[in-house]
Amino acid sequence: MRTHLRNFIAVVILIAIVYGVTTYAGQIQQQIGVKGASTSRAREISGQISHDIGTQVNAAKNQAMQVSLLDIINYLSRFQRIPQDINSIKNYTQDQINNMLQSREKKR
Repeated sequence: MRTHLRNFIAVVILIAIVYGVTTYAGQIQQQIGVKGASTSRAREISGQISHDIGTQVNAAKNQAMQVSLLDIINYLSRFQRIPQDINSIKNYTQDQINNMLQSREKKR
C-alpha cells in the first residue's frame, strides 16, 4: 500500500512540475531574454573556417606541385622492394625451421 501511495505522490509531483514549467517558461524567457549566437558572429566564424580550409587546400596543392619525378621513382622503388622483402622473410623463416628440425634429428 505504501508503494502505491509513493508512486501516486510521485506522479502528482511530476504533473505539477510539468504544468509549472509549461505555464511559466514563456514568462521567464521574456523576462530574462533569450541569449543566442548572433547571425553576424555565425557568419564571421563560418568565414574564418572557409578561409582556413582554403589555406590548407592551397598548401597541399603547392606541396603536390613541388613533388619531383625523382621522388615518385623513389617511392615506386620502395614499393617494388616490399614483395622481395616478404619473400626474403619467408625464406629466412623456412631456413630457420629446417635448421631446427635437422638439429633435433641429429640429437636423436
